[in-house]
Amino acid sequence: MLIHHRSAKSTLQAFFAAAPLLVAAAWAFAQEQPVAPPLAPIETIDDATRARVLAALAGLIILGFAMVLLTWLAARIVHRYRHGTSYFRPTRRPSEHDWAKRPLVPPDPPSSDAPFDS
Repeated sequence: MLIHHRSAKSTLQAFFAAAPLLVAAAWAFAQEQPVAPPLAPIETIDDATRARVLAALAGLIILGFAMVLLTWLAARIVHRYRHGTSYFRPTRRPSEHDWAKRPLVPPDPPSSDAPFDS
């Protein structure tokens, strides 16, 4: 092995000296018993507080659904208002002249230049 620098040679010697210690530490770490996963925060509190927390969470979920429903209804009403349904603009009552045909101008009389059909 050709190593020209003294610092590289000492680093390599230190690595080979520490290698058995690293292997022993890795083997000891692998032999340890697995640690049980920590409990969820909801499981660490007493029953009365857990019931209150779950009831509050259920209330928030119900409130969220209610807000979505009310938003949908409001959007529907606004859409109907903007697109002019008769619900917001009642039908106009007929006036006294609505019975007549339009236009009230009489048709043109036949012209005398037109040839007669015989």
